[in-house]
Amino acid sequence: MYALRRLSGPDLALTHEHEAIAQPRRGAVDWQAFDASAYSPRDLDAAASLWQARAVQEMHSLALFTELASKLHLLGAPLDWSGAFARMMADEVRHTDLCLRMCEALGRPAAPEIDPEALHLLGAAASRARVRQAIVAAFCVGETLSGRMFKAAFRAADVPLAREVVAAIVVDETFHGELGWELGALLMRDDGEAFASERAALAAELPELFLHYARLCLASPGRAWALASADRGSGPNFGTLSAAGYARAFFEGMEEDVVPGLVAIGLPEAAPAYEAVVRALEPRAASSAT
Repeated sequence: MYALRRLSGPDLALTHEHEAIAQPRRGAVDWQAFDASAYSPRDLDAAASLWQARAVQEMHSLALFTELASKLHLLGAPLDWSGAFARMMADEVRHTDLCLRMCEALGRPAAPEIDPEALHLLGAAASRARVRQAIVAAFCVGETLSGRMFKAAFRAADVPLAREVVAAIVVDETFHGELGWELGALLMRDDGEAFASERAALAAELPELFLHYARLCLASPGRAWALASADRGSGPNFGTLSAAGYARAFFEGMEEDVVPGLVAIGLPEAAPAYEAVVRALEPRAASSAT
């Protein structure tokens, strides 16, 4: 394990470069306007826990994007793919920095521990098929759902600082989702005799992939519960959703964006795979109600 910290040392060139990247692409964050004394310690603790967890998630995304960028040659990708990934890596640096700055603003500086093993997802010998699968999973599914969740979190946030920070992240997540679908469509073109078997293997992984994201999005109580419950809890909102709010974003994102998109790029198996996941989740809702 190692601790994730923000840079210190205002006279260092690397700090100046980092600060330039960490600025929001649109809008601004007025850190000085936030008064932590206006909120209870309990609310501040809960908010800091949320943003510390997000810092870890963003660092994992940074690690994955960096690994993928180093493997683009396996796909025969043109140079503009590398340029796009360079932007996305910069975005994840920004997001991690914003999350840690939120913890500082809340009066609870964070140095969350990162498991190095969790930061290496592809492996040195990642195959062409593995890189394709990772891009479809991370962007067509993961970034699409993430963008939807951050948009919902922006609507829920009523603490001005949190709204500004979430807005800065939404700008980037929206771009990542859009780019992900471009990448996915290009990757799903038949480009050789191995493509059919690689496509079939990817399709076979969809049920487990969807279930993985359902777990991450707290969707295990089921679709009916998510759609019938409140998106947010009571009290000041620092850019978060209720468990049902995250689950609703999962179900709506899958049905409106992910599944139709995957079908359109050549993975029709996405529809029955999603239906199977919904069925698998629903019995849990029934048993929890008894």
